[in-house]
Amino acid sequence: MPGYGKVSAVLRSLNGASEIGKEIRDANFILERMEMKKHLTDLTAYLSVAKMELALLQESIEEKDAELLRQAEALAYRGNVKRRGDGYYRTVDNRPYGQPYCSYCWENDQKLIHLHNRVLSNDIRICPCCKNEYQNARTPYIEADLLAV
Repeated sequence: MPGYGKVSAVLRSLNGASEIGKEIRDANFILERMEMKKHLTDLTAYLSVAKMELALLQESIEEKDAELLRQAEALAYRGNVKRRGDGYYRTVDNRPYGQPYCSYCWENDQKLIHLHNRVLSNDIRICPCCKNEYQNARTPYIEADLLAV
């Protein structure tokens, strides 16, 4: 039975395959046709379970790697992002500039998601990720012309 991507399940499957190999070797490779088919079928089953478990492990590792990269990026930006009004902004010399980022996404998931103007209303900005709405006056675009960006 699969262990859903656990190392112990992979080891169990490989140990089972090893035991089948030992049985074939101990018989000096002289087995009846039906017995050899049974051993080969068992060997194939153990190896396919191990392969499936390794694929699940690889998927899990890739997800964890992506999460680690996202957290590393958040740590890199943590010192360069400052809240002003209802949004977060990148900073130079501790002064915010540029387009605002969604405060909800940054505070909960450490994601820097730019706010967009609503199509039919210039007074409202909306986050494309969490769909929160912000007043344009509380999340203005801050010019960076005086900053060395």
